[in-house]
Amino acid sequence: MENGSIIILNLQDPREKIIGKLLAISPSGITVKGVDVNSFYDWMKQFTQKQTTTTIFPTTVFFPMHRVVSCYLDENMGDVPSFSSQFKERTKREITKVL
Repeated sequence: MENGSIIILNLQDPREKIIGKLLAISPSGITVKGVDVNSFYDWMKQFTQKQTTTTIFPTTVFFPMHRVVSCYLDENMGDVPSFSSQFKERTKREITKVL
């Protein structure tokens, strides 16, 4: 994984799942700019509908390594499109440019 890659983080204590752009990774933790997976579709909808206000913003967060359960690249899996592919298809934008 390289800086700028779109990743999905599974976290513990509390349990969370984050999709975002990898900014840095070190033995102490991972820095990512992204949104909670539970908010992803609402966040994406802000780009497809003419809304006058933006309510969901990606944030830059450092997660200590003891919270990280797994980290994987956002990739298509057979017929199942990645979050990035869904974002591009629905918004006509690259997710890496928005994050």
